[in-house]
Amino acid sequence: MKIPAGALSNVLRARGLNLATLASRSGVSQSKLQQVVDDGGELDDEEITSIADELAVPMHAFFTERELPLFPSVDFRAASPKLAEFEKGTLQAIGYVEKLSSTLSALDLDVGLDETVEQIKPKVYSDEEAINLAAKWRARWGITDDQQLEWQDANKLYVSLRSFIESLGVLVLHRPFKTDEAAGLYVHIDDGPHTIVINTTNSSKARKLFTLAHEFGHVLLRKEGASNPSIIRNRVERFCNRFAACLLAPKRLIKAALTRFRYTPIPDDDFIRLFAKKLGISQEATYVRLVQTDFLARDDYKAWKAKFGNRNFVPSGDQGEKSSGGTPDPLRDKRTQYGTRLLGLLKRARVTEQLDEIDIYRLSGLKPIYQDQLFGAA
Repeated sequence: MKIPAGALSNVLRARGLNLATLASRSGVSQSKLQQVVDDGGELDDEEITSIADELAVPMHAFFTERELPLFPSVDFRAASPKLAEFEKGTLQAIGYVEKLSSTLSALDLDVGLDETVEQIKPKVYSDEEAINLAAKWRARWGITDDQQLEWQDANKLYVSLRSFIESLGVLVLHRPFKTDEAAGLYVHIDDGPHTIVINTTNSSKARKLFTLAHEFGHVLLRKEGASNPSIIRNRVERFCNRFAACLLAPKRLIKAALTRFRYTPIPDDDFIRLFAKKLGISQEATYVRLVQTDFLARDDYKAWKAKFGNRNFVPSGDQGEKSSGGTPDPLRDKRTQYGTRLLGLLKRARVTEQLDEIDIYRLSGLKPIYQDQLFGAA
């Protein structure tokens, strides 16, 4: 089957991949792919399916006369954020949001942000600007310091923050990327919904919480792309990390918690683990805030961080999620996966007969057997 010249190049450009990488991943020879790029060469059905799968695009992306609105995979782990190569699982998460965005924006649905969520343009991306922005949004969120310290629970804090962010019109989705290269995504395509995707692979609830707060910072800045709060090489990531840390644990909360629980800050694994539990945030965020508030030394933090031998030096206590045991609850899991904002939009589309249950399943993966039960609560 002949692929028009330029079609594959357009997709490769958006995905940040070169021909050599695509050839290695898809099993289609580089010379054959080069011919397609040069003058529209032919590929058989199996080869087209393979490259479409690796690029996380529908097969018709190679045959449409117009360029599809693909999301440019900007990498905020780099010193200068730019289009970069991501693993298949990350690209699949991007492709999933692209499909949602294309369909939902074409329907008679309100997928916009709350008008009060204005774009922030920091003058110099200073710590002070991030701290002030965090204070403003913590007040709007409505969480109190006493409430947070009474909860002592990252899950309750996460549910509260997620609910608040979704109430502003942002989709918050959970997907396993099957790689830890990116902790989260912020995606906004044309007139589609603003979307945060949380990577659930090897990530505790407390780490997901920090990622959510970090990605919300990206929403406020309108800086779309993939990021990992454990990798800080540019001013956008430093700003979003400081914003997230102060949103979740302002200085007064740190002081109040130390007094309330009669803790003395020390550079000790057990202290960090216990204090993080009291705050309801990740161990890494806890240590960082203790350094930023002058309770612990930065050199001690660097030594502690260096002990963790994984790719991004993520503390072992922030990896994975402990099994809660008990009876499986598929409805709860689906609500967590899709979020109330997306479920509400899908419910509206079905009630107004813009989509039926099969359309919704093909679009989102949500099986008809769960739709009636979930939409009743959305």
